[in-house]
Amino acid sequence: MDKINSYNYILSQARGLASQLGMFAEENDIPKDLWDSLEKTIYDFYEVSSDR
Repeated sequence: MDKINSYNYILSQARGLASQLGMFAEENDIPKDLWDSLEKTIYDFYEVSSDR
């Protein structure tokens, strides 16, 4: 797998996890600042940028 496709795959995985946890956070009234921190941690863990 080339580097761009690999990056896109990892970015897709990070976005999927962030999306799932975002729905959980919304349903359970998780404070926005806590959710923002968790989302940043997800993207940092996957070593990708959340910029679109």
